[in-house]
Amino acid sequence: MEKNSLFRKWSIQPGEAELIPCNTFVLGVRREKEGWFIKVFDDVSNPEEVNKDDIREGEYYHSGKSNSLIIAPALQYKPLVFKGNKMVIAPHQRMTFFVRIPLVLQLYFSKIQEDNLLKEIPSRRLSDTWFGEPDNGVAAFSLGNEYHLNFDSKDFNELEAVCPVTIFNNWDQQLEVQRLIIKADNMSLFRNDLKLVTSVVKLEYRGQDNISSVSYGTSKQYHGDNPNVLAKARNDDTKSLLKANFHFIRNIYNRTE
Repeated sequence: MEKNSLFRKWSIQPGEAELIPCNTFVLGVRREKEGWFIKVFDDVSNPEEVNKDDIREGEYYHSGKSNSLIIAPALQYKPLVFKGNKMVIAPHQRMTFFVRIPLVLQLYFSKIQEDNLLKEIPSRRLSDTWFGEPDNGVAAFSLGNEYHLNFDSKDFNELEAVCPVTIFNNWDQQLEVQRLIIKADNMSLFRNDLKLVTSVVKLEYRGQDNISSVSYGTSKQYHGDNPNVLAKARNDDTKSLLKANFHFIRNIYNRTE
């Protein structure tokens, strides 16, 4: 990562502290002789408003003598629910769009490996929601309804990943996407130049009486010739992909209102 990026290795000596701005909060990190105090100062965007001594009010993580702290990006640990926002796909047409997924900050000491993970902090708080029927659904985060039609949009920043979504309406009627689940825990995170990109989500809708199919993969168009993996999928259970991917799909061909 770039030297001035949030996502990099930080060298903090015992007795020193760092105040790191991130969206609507400041991350406070203080190095002790063999551990770290970590505290999130919510609703504060300017580090000058924070007293470094207050970091000691946070959680303490005993990790040994390494003075290196690595902040790495990761995807959400829950699925995400996207609202279609009047998105309509004609019969047998394929639509590709891009959504912004807020990243999670993973804090490691010394080097990036599972045993060295200290804490995970979401870069932006997402609202809890439910996807599916009351007795047969999954807990998820609400992603909202904003999307882009251009992969090269300049609105993305380093605390967000670009998520390419392709929907093939393999049905004889128009399709209005009302709610779509994006299983972030089944996706990997890649770096393409200065942009962070998730796996491509490929969905095929086969009508209301059939379960849609979904796959996750890479594309030279979005990931480059040699995809640079920053974070592997949290969950590689392919059985979870067989669950419903759309909810409350409405056929606007027969709409009467």
